[in-house]
Amino acid sequence: MKKILTVIAAGLMMTAQVLAVTTKDVCGQFHGLLNIGGQEYPDKKVYLLPGTVENTLTFVLPDFTFGAKGKLGNIVLPNIPMSAEGQLTLENATLYLDSISERATITILNGLEDEGIVYNSIVSHTDAQVLLSIAAPSLPEPILVLFAGNAVRSNNYALPNGGLEGAWTSNEPQGWHSFGTATGLMADFVTSNTYQFIPSTEVRPGSEGTQSAMLSSDMLFGVKANGNCTNGQINAGSMTADSPADNYNFSDPANNGFNTAFRGRPDSIVFWAKYQPADLDPANEVNKARMSTIITTNARYQDPEADDYSAVKIGEAVVNYAATSSMGWQRIAVPFQYTGINGEPAYILTTFTTNQVPGGGSSYTTGGAFSKRNVLDTVYLDDIELIYNKALTSFAMDADELQFTNHIATRQGNYCDDCAKFSAESQGQTAQTFIAFDATHKCIHVYVIADDFAQSGEYNLYRVIFNDSQTSDLEPIAEGIEDLFIRTDDAKKVLMDGQLFIRHGNNWYNAAGIRVK
Repeated sequence: MKKILTVIAAGLMMTAQVLAVTTKDVCGQFHGLLNIGGQEYPDKKVYLLPGTVENTLTFVLPDFTFGAKGKLGNIVLPNIPMSAEGQLTLENATLYLDSISERATITILNGLEDEGIVYNSIVSHTDAQVLLSIAAPSLPEPILVLFAGNAVRSNNYALPNGGLEGAWTSNEPQGWHSFGTATGLMADFVTSNTYQFIPSTEVRPGSEGTQSAMLSSDMLFGVKANGNCTNGQINAGSMTADSPADNYNFSDPANNGFNTAFRGRPDSIVFWAKYQPADLDPANEVNKARMSTIITTNARYQDPEADDYSAVKIGEAVVNYAATSSMGWQRIAVPFQYTGINGEPAYILTTFTTNQVPGGGSSYTTGGAFSKRNVLDTVYLDDIELIYNKALTSFAMDADELQFTNHIATRQGNYCDDCAKFSAESQGQTAQTFIAFDATHKCIHVYVIADDFAQSGEYNLYRVIFNDSQTSDLEPIAEGIEDLFIRTDDAKKVLMDGQLFIRHGNNWYNAAGIRVK
């Protein structure tokens, strides 16, 4: 075989594994170097997913590009056998390169020696090295493609400690802050205030956790101070509540410990709140609490804004919400709006406050001359989560739209891995759709992956079966919502503010069967 590989950085090279691994150990997202016929391409992404057959993996290389051919499409290889040592082997798999309308044959190689270096297709929890030989009618000879990369086990796609669980330090839970750690000209007057943000054992319905957080307003020196918590830091600069130049929450890349590094583009933020205004009147227009979440570039940002931050603001989700008629818990979902600026997400700033207006709310004083007390606004918060949609919304073969039931669609006729053109659309800001041709089982697998996969490991799988499909040994696909409710004893229907949800363990599904938490 022609020696066309160049030496990959030593830190990415792998040899035979000693410790046994399982597919669960190695699945994830990997970033590294791609070598195509001796030409190196840095910063490439590969996904390793559980195969649909036991002890196998699915390999996904997005946006494969080669020389003058340009963008050829995605390489998706389902059900690759994996040994206990992490060795991968696959012979003569077929792949339809739709960009150039031809069929390729792909082999995963092991033990190839090139210029004194032995290349193995081998994966572990931390590294992946996969060597492909690709043959196609338009290629004069097979090309070698080598990927060598490191696992990305990133937590930069979620808010810290969204359940508000664990020990509180300086009366703040990990990842969240309030007046006790405020900065600014008035910091000395407010840092002793640790009672407006406290832990509570009153949790939202169905919670697996043991605590929530309680925000409350207060009167400080005759000035109404809203309850306020953030994953950034509070700047207390003035006794005038409505002064955005002085009183704000902020995120600054240089302010370690008071910012949240972030890489995602979520579709919505979901949280649970129990809002109880002081006058107990949900119809009172002044009685609205507030949540805001801002995704920014690698730059300082403050909320509320006192200057023009349009150059750094990538997306936002903001809501002013009223209490329920019963003053009880409510699940609130807020979609993100994206500005379209040319920038990569770097930080996220989230703020919860007891009123939409600084210094606002419905507090009043009760009691006699010697027993006066302030009755104030209160908000309980629990289970804050960013949602990344990853549902297949349409899939067509030769312009024939297929309908999926429980993630399965049926196509009349026999399987053919190179005789149809496909189009697929998915729901979600960052959702990507990958199609795998499974010649062994004569079916098609459709994967939908969002950019939180590096953290959550979650994706959606759909399957197209034909008259001659052989799927008896394939793993079942996630069931639809009605099957889930009917066949699972511990699934519960929950009616929340007029919306139907079904809870199964820690997972929540809406009436359309889409997982929302």
